[in-house]
Amino acid sequence: MTQTEMGVRLDARAFEAVPGWVGMRLRPHIDRAADELLNELVLGGSLTGEGEAGRARASIVAGVRHFCDLVEDPGAGWERIAAFYLRIGRQMARDARDLEETHQALRRSALTAWRTLATMTETLELDHETLSLVGDAQFCYMDAVTAVIAEGYEAERRRADGLADEAAARRRTRLLHLLLADPPADPEIVHALAAEARWPLPRTVAVAVVRQRRDEAPRTRRPVPDGLLADFGAPEPCLLLPDPDGCGPGPAEPLLRDWVVAVGPTVPTRRAAESLRWARETLALAGRGVIPDAGVIRSAEHVPTLMIFRAEELIDDAATTRLAPLSAVPPARRERLAETLLALLEHNFNAADASRRLRVHPQTVRYRLRHLQDLFGDDLRDPRRCLEMELILHARMVNRTAAGGRAAAE
Repeated sequence: MTQTEMGVRLDARAFEAVPGWVGMRLRPHIDRAADELLNELVLGGSLTGEGEAGRARASIVAGVRHFCDLVEDPGAGWERIAAFYLRIGRQMARDARDLEETHQALRRSALTAWRTLATMTETLELDHETLSLVGDAQFCYMDAVTAVIAEGYEAERRRADGLADEAAARRRTRLLHLLLADPPADPEIVHALAAEARWPLPRTVAVAVVRQRRDEAPRTRRPVPDGLLADFGAPEPCLLLPDPDGCGPGPAEPLLRDWVVAVGPTVPTRRAAESLRWARETLALAGRGVIPDAGVIRSAEHVPTLMIFRAEELIDDAATTRLAPLSAVPPARRERLAETLLALLEHNFNAADASRRLRVHPQTVRYRLRHLQDLFGDDLRDPRRCLEMELILHARMVNRTAAGGRAAAE
């Protein structure tokens, strides 16, 4: 057995059984026999045009000559012949031609060889056994050549598909960056690129940003779910989710094994940059431990925390003034009063509700409230001041919780 690098085998034993002189004596008559068959095909209307006739003649002559090569030298000729037909298969794919042409060419070559042998039976001294061996070799040859051409055809198709996929991927990456541009890109350019990338523009989108989990070794990149635009090669990897509020599981769920995923709010497609900003801020807070990083982190579920930390410096500065009365209290008691003040603010100064939140007796809360009234005076009756203090105390509590979580992890 011999085979090409692509794996198509040829049974050389079928050719070794045919006397080598058969090929040598058949070769001088190939051109004449091919011309005779070609004339019949043209007259019968099977071939039209000089181009088609010329291609058919070349195929007939090449097919018979290669058959003769294998009869004369069964072991050495197959690799060269297979390479020839491999190129033909690739060219046929590039020209978008039908593989049925291959079958027709091989049948014509076989017919040419048989006609020549039939008219020269006596001259070549061919008996029925030898003719039978020639027939077996021809079938073997036709099967192998057909398989090689098909492999070349499919290899070229796969290569072309791969190039098309790479081009589409590049267009989609460019489209992603265009959609995330701030200020927004020209809508006409966006629509044109979306059409080239074969990505229908959705009505709404949400942007997800991701980072590798700290406790995970780098992994092979997981496939991006269908329909998403993604760029994992960017310094800040991100994805764009089309119409994310539809039914079904979240499209970012498959990424959770390897990545921390934060998803910004759903916005009209033209405002994708806004969703990106909120997704980045959400991921940053998750990295600080302010927001838990389990599951898909959706910024829409953490609006109060995001708003507070977006004004973090302003809140820190305001705390110096708004919580100044607590600075006169010893540290241990100061923390208890701050916790009680936050609970009271969150429960509209209802001592019973606040006590359940703090898990202390209502009378304890009322005692602390009297102390707070002495410290803050009229500020506790001013809704605006109360809102400011609630925001400040909530931010301090979240920061303290996050710091405690980081310390425990270390």
